Amino acid sequence: MSKKNRIKVVCLVFSLVALLSALLTGNRTVRTAHAFAEGPNAGVSGAPGELTCAVSGCHEGQPNTGIGQLLILAPSVYEPAKTYEITVKHMTTEQSRRRWGFQLTALDQTNNKAGELQNSGSLTQVIPGGPGGNRQYIEHSFLGTFQGQAFQASWTFNWTAPSTDVGPVIFYAAGNEANNDGNNTGDQIYTTNATVGAGVSVTGPPVVDSASVSGKSLLVMGENFGSGAALLMDGAKQKKTFNDEVTPSTLIVARKAGKTIARGQTVVLQVRNPDGTLSNEFSFTRPL
Repeated sequence: MSKKNRIKVVCLVFSLVALLSALLTGNRTVRTAHAFAEGPNAGVSGAPGELTCAVSGCHEGQPNTGIGQLLILAPSVYEPAKTYEITVKHMTTEQSRRRWGFQLTALDQTNNKAGELQNSGSLTQVIPGGPGGNRQYIEHSFLGTFQGQAFQASWTFNWTAPSTDVGPVIFYAAGNEANNDGNNTGDQIYTTNATVGAGVSVTGPPVVDSASVSGKSLLVMGENFGSGAALLMDGAKQKKTFNDEVTPSTLIVARKAGKTIARGQTVVLQVRNPDGTLSNEFSFTRPL
């Protein structure tokens, strides 16, 4: 073989190797259209402007027609730039469901990307894309399909809220409860969403002006209570404390603190906002 022909053969071999590498590990768009055990392409979360995997050529059939459930476990409100754990969970009583998948995106009220989704292990992966190419998705990885597992599956990952208050953020998710037969038939697609409201915007330090006991709970009233404010009783932070859903900036509920205060006992209460500002010290005596 001449030197010129040897060069041609070597170039051809390198070209074939490069093509094979690209097909196996490169652009996600070259994957087949069904049985995405390694995770679907972007834009099938059921969010506005998107379909799900319940389409022809993928996992055919109408979504949400099985007996299973798809849940998103997320906080009720967010603080800008704070990181939260989010969980997507499948549940079913149907024993034939033996492989699992999901895709989720977080959007603001204008249907644009809201915050940053982040992996917290090898069971999930983050990809860009979707309508306009500017959304972000988190979905199962190949390891995260829980092959052979029955009745339920879940994935927990992190979401960092937008750096500023963008109003309510909506998580959209679609999930597959598959029968693990290696085909795209007989699987069940589910969709769900969850809204996370913007936290309370307050100006000035918190102020405590009254308190009362209701059952086991201690109710603390005042103003300028930030989302996630802490309650201190005699200097000790109280557990199971939360802002009231209806009046979050003026009422804090400490679910079990009331039972620790005896009738006639006096305690000193303070509220500490997430930025560290403390309220006045308020003396509360439980009535006899």
